Amino acid sequence: MKQLILDFKDFENRREVHEYIARKLEFPDYYGHNLDALFDVLSVYPEELSVYLFFAGKSFEEGFLAVFTDLSRENPRIRLFETRLP
Repeated sequence: MKQLILDFKDFENRREVHEYIARKLEFPDYYGHNLDALFDVLSVYPEELSVYLFFAGKSFEEGFLAVFTDLSRENPRIRLFETRLP
């Protein structure tokens, strides 16, 4: 089982998050680095994947939460865990 840990304090912007995810999960070169493309690639992701989101109060976090929430409903192989730190 693969794990994806996104601690948003480690990222300055959306682009960095997309680059990290693409590298970590070995996405194809045509990955579009946006939330729609993220959903498209992971909705058919063939492996078991646990996604851990650690929030840091950045404006772009909610978009990723929405996509991963939808993905956990769409793809039974994806499990989502989230933590909001004070």
